[in-house]
Amino acid sequence: MQTATSARDPFDALLAARAVCPVFQPIVSLRDGRPVGFEALARGPDGSQYQTPAALFAEAAHRGVTAELDWICGVTACAEALDRGMRHAPLFLNVDPDTLGTPCPVDLLPTYERALQELDLVLEITERRGGNPASILRSVTTFRQRGGRIAIDDVGVDPFSLNMISMLAPDVIKLDRSVTQGDKPSWARTLVINSVKMEAQATGAAVLCEGIETPEHLEAARAIGATLGQGWLFGRPGRLPTAVELSADPLPRVTPYPGCASTPFAAIRDRVRTLPMSQHMLVPLCGLLEEMAQHTDAVRMLFAVVPKTTPFDEQTWMTYSHIAKRGVAVAVFGQESPAPLGAGVHVVPLPDTDPLLDERVLIAVGSHFAAAMLAHRAEPTRTCDGESQIYDAVLTYDRRIVIEALHALVSRLTSLPANAPGL
Repeated sequence: MQTATSARDPFDALLAARAVCPVFQPIVSLRDGRPVGFEALARGPDGSQYQTPAALFAEAAHRGVTAELDWICGVTACAEALDRGMRHAPLFLNVDPDTLGTPCPVDLLPTYERALQELDLVLEITERRGGNPASILRSVTTFRQRGGRIAIDDVGVDPFSLNMISMLAPDVIKLDRSVTQGDKPSWARTLVINSVKMEAQATGAAVLCEGIETPEHLEAARAIGATLGQGWLFGRPGRLPTAVELSADPLPRVTPYPGCASTPFAAIRDRVRTLPMSQHMLVPLCGLLEEMAQHTDAVRMLFAVVPKTTPFDEQTWMTYSHIAKRGVAVAVFGQESPAPLGAGVHVVPLPDTDPLLDERVLIAVGSHFAAAMLAHRAEPTRTCDGESQIYDAVLTYDRRIVIEALHALVSRLTSLPANAPGL
């Protein structure tokens, strides 16, 4: 007689039994070759059609249960680390962006809570495009508040990961094996390396090269400037050791951006001197940032807030559409675009009660460039040029302030604007 579990198809039975086997691969310091931590990887039951991680996660994606599988894989790895007493070595856990913000299954929650208290966890956000940026930001903030670190995985595969770097200030940036093993110069590879190095220098994040399998790959990783490495040259995935001599080079812990302000202008209200400006005076300030996005590769995200009292004209919508086609993630808050001029531009409607409607904002962010024009509607007066002065405004290039202002907009997004295809 079949039980309820055995009557299910194999994948349902796998999920119900939490039948995932964790394996672990060392992450090493390129200075002394010793481990700084271990990445947990998942395998399905031996001999099954879901034994490989590719088959396992492909089936989960097909069935819409990636988040549940992510939780099973992560908590199972934590249980193994707890059982083997590996409390001093950082444990890297992969997670899909769509999983962030979803609740941990009830039966796994006690182990996860124990892991948060006893293990040194590093959450690796994978390159797979998707996820709610606001949910990602909230989940990352909560995880860090509980002592965890953040890594961005497989950088160089999808521009989504570079945008995540700009928003999250990760502790570890992992370059994909295609970057490490690339044997031909290309502008795309160069752009990724420069972007990552700029971010690491600005925040103190560690750069890790994946896919180091030969001495030549190791030499390439060192030439890139990576301080950490991972690959078959240092060890294949296997059982977690019960004892290990860790590197003298600890993982960094980057200072995260502060909690999200209610609006971009609120992020700078008490920190930056503003000047009274008319709407006419704001136009050239916005033009400085729009030109950067339109004619250079310095900008990866361009976010604008446009009050209904100062709508975009058709030429501006065309400009933003062109910027989006260049591979920049473009979002406009507060107005609807006159189709098809806004093609490629992510439009975010705002409720009438949103305080953003009192602001005019333009934020441009890239790997080595960050700027924001932030303006808040003030009481109208008369200026020397005869116009009504209606804004207190500032143009700032302080990256930390710009990212804080950006977070106030990201908190209103349900999806990140699409941009250029991956490498």
